[in-house]
Amino acid sequence: MKFFLLCLLFLNYSIYASTNVGILLKKQGTVEILSNPSKKAISKGKTVLYNGTYYNITPARPGMKIKNGSILRTGKKSKAKIVYKNGDQFNVGEGTAYEIAWKRDTKKKEATTVNLIYGSLRGIVSKKGPRNNMKVKSRNAVMGVRGTDFHFAQKGTSGKSAITVIRGEVKVTENLAKKVNEKPQEFKIKQGFSASINTLKEDIKSEKPLATKVDIEQTTKTQLVSIHNDSKVKPKKEDLAQAKEVQKELVELEKQAVETTLDDIKEYQPKVYEQMIKAKVKSIDKVNATVVAKAFKVAPAKPKKKSFDDLDIEIEDDAYDKYFSEDE
Repeated sequence: MKFFLLCLLFLNYSIYASTNVGILLKKQGTVEILSNPSKKAISKGKTVLYNGTYYNITPARPGMKIKNGSILRTGKKSKAKIVYKNGDQFNVGEGTAYEIAWKRDTKKKEATTVNLIYGSLRGIVSKKGPRNNMKVKSRNAVMGVRGTDFHFAQKGTSGKSAITVIRGEVKVTENLAKKVNEKPQEFKIKQGFSASINTLKEDIKSEKPLATKVDIEQTTKTQLVSIHNDSKVKPKKEDLAQAKEVQKELVELEKQAVETTLDDIKEYQPKVYEQMIKAKVKSIDKVNATVVAKAFKVAPAKPKKKSFDDLDIEIEDDAYDKYFSEDE
């Protein structure tokens, strides 16, 4: 009987864990997975010490799994697309490192946590899936995801955070110094809006909170172009050759990603959904590009306040045709 219960417990956890393991659908350039975290030095393979923990370093290949506690990092001009079995996605921008972990207690909500160490991440998360109630953290902000299409950027390891909601809504809480007992500021960002959270100063000695400046404004065309470029993955020949080994699995993953994303779009943007169904869109990149392109058409050219200055891009008159062409 005990053996049966142990087997049942293991099976339940295995099923739960499989829904939380992301799979690398495609990559561009140098992408590495830091896995097998340990407090003791690892004797085998290439290793790295990060934040007091040792990790094995493995060059990423399409079809590889991003396991619990792993860190994925991309190099210069390198990007990655991670897809989960239910169709949730993380589009990882260049020069990015993020850590993902989930609790082993399957009864707990908010089980998945993403720590954005630096760089940028576009997430498409279904509110019907296992990553509903997921949290995404940066140095100065914590974002609660309730099913949405968002972009989260952390400039360096100590700079400001930039959050854009393309679809849905997120709740953001600013991070304060650990010694402070004051309740942190919370705010919601709705579809079509962006927020920048900038740390102004830190005064730990006097036990004052981290001083932050939060700006929320309508998302501009400039920001949308930057997000589109950031989440667009163009595999090289060697990357495509690697993908052939697991082609069948990757095709099924992309199919599920399209289905999950369209289901989410149907609720928030029914007209866009109808257009995509009519066009028989089968590429997840095309789906995501179309969503941003639709937002681009109604977004203002310039912000009311000067923020997101680290994402400045000159917008030409033909910007729409240049960035959101039909051959995406």
